Amino acid sequence: MEPTRIEGNDLRIMVREGAKRRTSFAFCMDGKNDPLLLIQPGNKPEKLRPALKKSGGSPPMAWGTYVVRSDEMEMICEQAPAKAISTLKRFLRANKPKVNVLFRDDGGNLLDSLKPEKPSNDDGVTTLDEVNATGIDPKLVRPLLRRAKRIKSRITRAPGPLERKLKRGLSRSLAHINEGRLEEAQTLLTMIEQAVARIGADREDADKSMKRSDREARTRTLGADVNRAKQLRASITRAPGGKRNKLDRAVQVAARLLKQRDFDKARVVMDRIEKALGAIV
Repeated sequence: MEPTRIEGNDLRIMVREGAKRRTSFAFCMDGKNDPLLLIQPGNKPEKLRPALKKSGGSPPMAWGTYVVRSDEMEMICEQAPAKAISTLKRFLRANKPKVNVLFRDDGGNLLDSLKPEKPSNDDGVTTLDEVNATGIDPKLVRPLLRRAKRIKSRITRAPGPLERKLKRGLSRSLAHINEGRLEEAQTLLTMIEQAVARIGADREDADKSMKRSDREARTRTLGADVNRAKQLRASITRAPGGKRNKLDRAVQVAARLLKQRDFDKARVVMDRIEKALGAIV
């Protein structure tokens, strides 16, 4: 496989290759003083040096490997003359790669970047630390947060564009939890889990993810209905004697239906109790 020369308007090709796998690169100026950037997956970066020379390249030369994760392209420079890195930076900036580029030496030390490095959570999205579901039963929120924490690390194994999409989805899910919109948060989390399972980035396959999310949804529904029954029982204590006894028996019926997991019938009974309480008031 021959190396690919990357012209200014081909940077999207370079980014796309780096999102798929770690790829070798080499850079210098050619005989016409034009930037000469070559990429090639599956080969050692120093093997690109003869291709640079064959294309008219001359020292100083830089080479190494790069990979694209989320909105950053990390270039590990095994050979990194300062002048070559500075020229490569100008070439990339002029052609707007739509990702930040971090230049590191082979020890991982930062040499330069197109933009300042952002803190890991400084991405304008809702994070796990920012969830504050005050006023919502913790028993309903905790299972969703456990799933969000579990899936967060697996999202990073997705290819670049999909990783960004899944991160935005996770952010929206956490925002929904903050707002008390738990059903919508549950739906988004399930979609993310299935997407991660499909690309093989999770030990759990899509069917297992769906079964587990259904299980947690039923548990959350039961918790909400039990709380509703308790609130009704508290309200019934303020009803007149004869009606109070009748309504109390109705709440016991609703509780028995909930225990039997017959949620629909239980809700019908509780709806009638609420209607009766409204008429009394």
